[in-house]
Amino acid sequence: MSPTTAALVHDYVLGELVDHFDFDLSGIAAPQSVARQQARTALSGRASREQIDDAVLVADELVGNALQHGYGVVSMTLDVYEKGVTVGVLDRGTDISAIPTAPSVDQVGNVENEGGRGLFLVAQFATAWMVQAVQGGKAVVAVFDLTGSAL
Repeated sequence: MSPTTAALVHDYVLGELVDHFDFDLSGIAAPQSVARQQARTALSGRASREQIDDAVLVADELVGNALQHGYGVVSMTLDVYEKGVTVGVLDRGTDISAIPTAPSVDQVGNVENEGGRGLFLVAQFATAWMVQAVQGGKAVVAVFDLTGSAL
């Protein structure tokens, strides 16, 4: 079982944990589709449509990154708090030192390296994000402040 994002998120005050969802995505033919659907369902009625769309996009990107760079996605967690939500994706990758935050751009503005676009989107849509080594791999966690939402 993957760790709850409540255990990983310690720098953000989101209030009390209201609900926890843990989705096993290993061995699923379309884990990104499942992640999007589960995120949308879990947050329905708990946040604005725009906030839900942002969390769904981030869940999709995190699962996609785990598939492409993390030796396979293991699970996704969604923790709903009084004032926010976290989306965490656990994969089997162990290298947390070389995670790009944005694509490389040359002096003229041309993209030199396509890598980092997914996490760049995560950084743009989430309030914050972090990577942490966990037993059996790493967890990438995105934090969303939902203050003022339907939560």
